[in-house]
Order: sequence, then structure tokens, then C-alpha cells
Amino acid sequence: MPSWSRKRIECVILAAVGLLAIAPLRIKGDEKFFVYELIAFGLTGVIASARNKRLRTAGLSIIVGAPIVFSLLASRFASPVAPELIALTQFGAVALALALGASTTRTRSMSLVVSGFLVLFCAVISDEGQAIAFPLVWMAICVWHLIANHWDRLETAMPDQVSRHPTTRPVTMGLALAVLTIGGYAVRDRFTNGGNLSFELMPTSGGTTWDHSAARKGVGSGDAAIAAKDHAESFGAVDSDIFLESTESTLFDMINDMVGEPKMKKQKWERRQAMANDNVIPMHERAAKSEKGGGSFSTERLPPPKHRHFEDAKEACVVQWDGATGIRLAMQRFDAFDGVSWIQTRDFAEPKLTRVIIGEQHWFFDPKLQSAFDRHSKSVSVGLLKVIRLKSPRLPVPMLSGAVHVKEVDRQDFFAIDRDGSFFMPERDWVPPLTVVHVASQSLLEDQLRERLSLAPKIGTNENNSLESWRSLAHEVTKAFEEPYDKLNAIANHLREEFVLDRSVTFDDGSALEGFFKSKRGGNHLFATAAAVMADELGLESRLVTGFYVRPDAFDFAAGHSNVLPTDVHFWVEVKLRDGQWFEMEPTPGYLPPTYKPSWRLLAQRMAARYWPHAAISIVSTGCLFWLRRYWINFGLTLIWLVRGLFPVQQRLRLGMWIIETRAALAGMRRPSGTTQRTWLEGLSEGDGAIADASRQFLDVADAAFFGRRNITLREDSLRVVRMLSVQTISNLLTKVTT
Repeated sequence: MPSWSRKRIECVILAAVGLLAIAPLRIKGDEKFFVYELIAFGLTGVIASARNKRLRTAGLSIIVGAPIVFSLLASRFASPVAPELIALTQFGAVALALALGASTTRTRSMSLVVSGFLVLFCAVISDEGQAIAFPLVWMAICVWHLIANHWDRLETAMPDQVSRHPTTRPVTMGLALAVLTIGGYAVRDRFTNGGNLSFELMPTSGGTTWDHSAARKGVGSGDAAIAAKDHAESFGAVDSDIFLESTESTLFDMINDMVGEPKMKKQKWERRQAMANDNVIPMHERAAKSEKGGGSFSTERLPPPKHRHFEDAKEACVVQWDGATGIRLAMQRFDAFDGVSWIQTRDFAEPKLTRVIIGEQHWFFDPKLQSAFDRHSKSVSVGLLKVIRLKSPRLPVPMLSGAVHVKEVDRQDFFAIDRDGSFFMPERDWVPPLTVVHVASQSLLEDQLRERLSLAPKIGTNENNSLESWRSLAHEVTKAFEEPYDKLNAIANHLREEFVLDRSVTFDDGSALEGFFKSKRGGNHLFATAAAVMADELGLESRLVTGFYVRPDAFDFAAGHSNVLPTDVHFWVEVKLRDGQWFEMEPTPGYLPPTYKPSWRLLAQRMAARYWPHAAISIVSTGCLFWLRRYWINFGLTLIWLVRGLFPVQQRLRLGMWIIETRAALAGMRRPSGTTQRTWLEGLSEGDGAIADASRQFLDVADAAFFGRRNITLREDSLRVVRMLSVQTISNLLTKVTT
């Protein structure tokens, strides 16, 4: 059986990293069986390490055959595994088997080649940004492995000429890790959009073969216009009569279903006859249509019904989103509030978008945001949106979306921006169902928000008395903060912590905002309205946004996208920056707030401001420890020598020689590689007669203990050289020699 040498252990670890590199690809659909597979690899690896040849052969055979066996079990009892993923797992199993059974350098090298190929290939085809971590870890371990083998070969071939410094390997590893880190940072954005393979090998990567049972179906699974096929998951832009008589619901229908219909002033005869709610539903629907046509949104709502509308669609998704989860997809915006209703007053319309050809694809940019996208191209992310059952010409897109693209669409009049700043398709009643839209959006750093957010005179403030309580609350919760960004966070945190989300609550007396303030309960439209009113009171221009929330738990691992349901209708707030861009804030509890990461510079400033006393003490302490290292290390060696009585004779002599060599290294007199301990110690102590006599006595006793009598009696005076050769004494001896 091959022994568990350092080389073998490192090869096994590298092969294990190769197997783990497949996890980002396997974990999306068959994570349970893949975990079982990894456990099986671990258990059979123990069997493959047995001394018995038959057991070892059986263990290696099981490892090589495990991927095929588990793929058959997955097809029978769970989701089928794609053929290419089985092949990749098979590569990892072969690498592990070679590493476990390796008895020669050539076999270990083959294992390294296979695991290295597997790690790099998985990173290249993966869409996960974290996939780059596996090649970096593999390369770091491989560098350590190669350096160790290099020194082993040199010391075996030339023991007299090779001198290994104890810092050589750590320094080399540090430089290698620095290079790998810089390289990983440089290519980090290249691993978020895997390339599609057009040949029929990988259906999960966008190939053309979709009849395989393991093929994964998602938003990005072929966005060409191939309507009227069996697999609707790969439909693209469609404009066909087959969809004209469909049951899609509008955003307004879904809003009414979630938070209730807008209230209407009841006539006296209604109150006298106490008409049933079902009898006035048609009147309320007419009011809703009027509200929709006027481009307004009322905060005064009736109790929400129990999904009277679109029962057939309440479990079906409205849109599918392939991108980050926990985000908001905006559809409509309102910028003015009179205390009851929101309306859109300003005109942000862009009837003609800028067409830019990127990689033979026609992208249509918002002219106001194109320059920002050019300056900050590294912060741009692309998501895929597929419209399923949404009856609206508007496109639900994330914050700071500045460009859209539909495959094979190059007409400039296909897209436009409505007067409220939302993307839409003009001259259409609604976006054709099953249209796949690529959306490019920009992310912001916290530094940018702090620099570009400033308080300004309030614009269009309404003096409605029902808002006074909210205005007072705005000043109360933000008085401890100075920067506008911190004030906004204080408003959002106060609403999220002190108020309760309850869409069923109604307010009969007074305005909805007054009832929300007193009861601290209400729908998410009231949270967003209250946050906008409070931000406006501080001099920050804000607006209400309606759209959808992409729940983190809505992500379908097998399909690779998130399903957005009618119940995901949501309201939030956008705040204007100095340059005209808008960013969002989330005041409603239960919804993930947007993430604005601070830059390294801002993090360093915060760390310095918060922990500078600790940092100063640490720097001074580290400097003192390094400056006085000869003293405290020598003191530690002395303490170690005090417990020498616990060890047998030979171990005590080894301990003494190790202490002497360590002290000599601190004093700058390291024992050269290839020099015997007797020659070195006699040469070191020849400048002092007493130390030289003690050294010879110590060496004679050591020779007798290791090469002569086994039961030698060790006298303490033979070990006095350890006490005599302190760091200071060795330094003095070196001074005498050099002078």
C-alpha cells in the first residue's frame, strides 16, 4: 500500500478541490444526490487507503464507478443528472482515484493534471462569480506542493550545497497568493456570464438539444423566436394571434387584489340601503379603471378581496427573472402626493433611445444614463426577464436599468421610456407573452450615494394637515444624523422596526396615513408613502414606485430563474441624486433592503476611525515584540528547558540541541545545511574555553546516547552548555570571531 506521505496527501487534497469545483454546477438541480456522492467518495476513500490489496482495489473501483451509479439512482428516484455533469464528476472521481492509489511520481502528476483541468474548466463554464475561488485555492495548494517537492529533490541531490531558509517557503507562498489574488480580482467580472455552447453537447448551457430529460429549462434557455414549439421555455419575442385571447392581468388588477380597490365616496342611498359589497364591486372596478387611466394611485383602499381576480393565475408566475434575487422590478412611478393620491407630474419621456451594437447585439440605451454606463462599465450587470402573464406594455426592470435588448430586434422604435421614466414598448397594448428581454442595470456604491446625495429645498410640498405627524417624526428620527444618506437609513430603519406590515387593516375615520401613524399597522403602499413624505420633509426629492419583488425563496434551482407571482406586487421609494439618477430604499419590513456596498477606501476609513486606538496599540506591541524578539524568545526557550526532566535521555539531548540552534539563529549564526552538529557546535564555541569544554562534554554524551550505550546515565553537568549558550553569549562569541 502506498504510504500516506506528504506528496500523496497534497495530491488527494487537490483532487478533492477538483470535485468540489463541480458543486456550483451540480448544486442547482441535484444537490441532495451530489452531497450523497461526496459522502460516498469520502467513505470509499478510506477503503481505498486500506493495507489489504483487495479492499484497496475495491475502494478505487467504487470511486471510479460512483458517478454513473448515482446518476442512475437520480434518474430513478429524483431529477435526472445532465450527461455533461456526469462526465465532469467522472473526471473528478478519476483524479481522486489516481491520487489515492498513486505509488509513483508519474501517477501523482496525472492526478494533478486531471484535477487542474477540471477546476479550470468548471470555473470557465460557470455563471457563478464565486467559481473563481476554486482555481485560486487549487493553484495555491499546488504552488505549495511544487515548492516542497523542489526542496526535497535538491536536498537529496546536493545536501552540502543547498541551504533551506525557514522563510523561503512562506515568502514564496505569500508572493504566489498575492499574484493569484490580483489575477482573481482582475478576472472576477469574466465569470458571471458563462458562454453558451451551440453544439449539441450541453443542453444546460444553451445548446440546441432539448429533448433530454436532464436538460434544465430557464429564462436564458434559448431566447430565439421559435414560437409554436413544444418547449415554451425557449420562446423569444412573440407577436402572434395565438396570444390575443389570453388571461393576463394588468399591474393594476394585481395591486387591487393585494391591497384592495380604491375607495369611492358612497352616496346617501348606498348607506341607507346598506348595499352588499359584492353589489358595488362593478362600481369600484369602474373607479379603478378611471384611476388607472388618470395615471394616479390612491392610498385610500377598501379591504383586499380574497383573490377574486385571476384565480387561474394566482399560482402561475407573472414574469420570470434570471438574475439577483431580493431585488425590486419597477413598472410605474409617481412623483407627487396630495395627502390621498399619488400622480405623475414631471415628464421623463424618451421616445428615441440610443442604439449601441455590442458584440453584434443591438442594445437600446437611455440617453441620460449611457455616459454613466460607459464610465462605470464594471458595475453593470445583465439580467434576463421573460414576460409570462403580464398584460402591460411596460417592462418590469431593476433599479438604474439603462439598456434593454431583445434578440434579433434592431428597430429603434421597439423600445422607449414613458413619461415617468419606465421602459415600455410603444404602440403595443402589452408586451408579447414569452418575450425574453436582456436588461442592463448599474449598481451603486455607498460612497457614490454619500457624495451625490444632498439636501435641497423641498419641491412641491403639500401642506395637508394629515401629514404633519409624519413630518415631525422625520425630524425626530433623523436629528442624531448629519449626512442625508444616514438620515434616509434612519427613516427606513424606524419604519421597519416600529411598524407592522398588515395589508388587511382598514381605516374608516380620517386618512389612511393618519390611521397608519396611530395604529402602526398597514400595507406596504403606506410604508412607501410614509417614507416618501418623510424624505420630502428633509429636502430629498422622492417618488413612489410600484412593481414586483423578487423573493429570495422564489429561485428555482433546477430551472435557473426566479418565478414572480401576482402576490409579489410591491411598493417602495426612490430618491433623487444630484446628477438626476434615482436610487431605491426599502422601508417595508420583511423585504430585503437594497445593498450599497462601501468601497475599500470607505471601509478603511471606517476601520481607522473606529479602531485606531486598537490599531495603534497593536502596531506598537508588534513593533516591540519584533524589536525584543531575541529576549522573549530566549526567555521562552529557557522555560521550555525547565521541563526537560519529563523527557527520556535522547529526547532531552535533542531538545538541548534544538534550543542551541534556535538561539544561534536568533544571533545570526545558523547551522549551515550539510554541516554536522559536532563540527558546527565546536566551531561556534571555540572562542571561549569554558564553553568549548562544556560543548565537547555535551557532544560526547550525545554520541554515546545515540550511537553507543542505550541506557546511559545523563548527568546534569553535561547539559550545562544549554544554559551557557544564551543568545547574548552567542552574539558575544560572534563578535570575538569577527574582530
